[in-house]
Amino acid sequence: MTSSMEWIRRYYDVPARHRMRIEYDGKPATIVGTRGPYLAFRVDGEKRIRWDHPTYRIVYPAVPEPARPRGWCEHCTKDRAMTKDGVMGEHRWSGRNWSEPCPGSGKPPWKPVRNQTHPGEQVAS
Repeated sequence: MTSSMEWIRRYYDVPARHRMRIEYDGKPATIVGTRGPYLAFRVDGEKRIRWDHPTYRIVYPAVPEPARPRGWCEHCTKDRAMTKDGVMGEHRWSGRNWSEPCPGSGKPPWKPVRNQTHPGEQVAS
């Protein structure tokens, strides 16, 4: 099962993350969570939390590309690293037997990851 934030990143191709600084309708804001397919954020200087569509009036900051190409595994629906050949690297999944590799290993990704979702793998500037 994927989190709502991960689903939003995958479905809308946006780099949304908890506590990310964004710009909403020209005002600075901070993402505080999700509500289904919507982002929850607080505009600076306001007490209430707003809910809105991830692609409507929201401007995300520039996010660096990952050091290794990544893709969404079609079987386990997770963001995984790819090999130099452009296929999913070997990874485990929480299926019937944790010690066996995911059936999606070695296959092309369902969709490439366009936005950095793992800050630990950012390219050093």
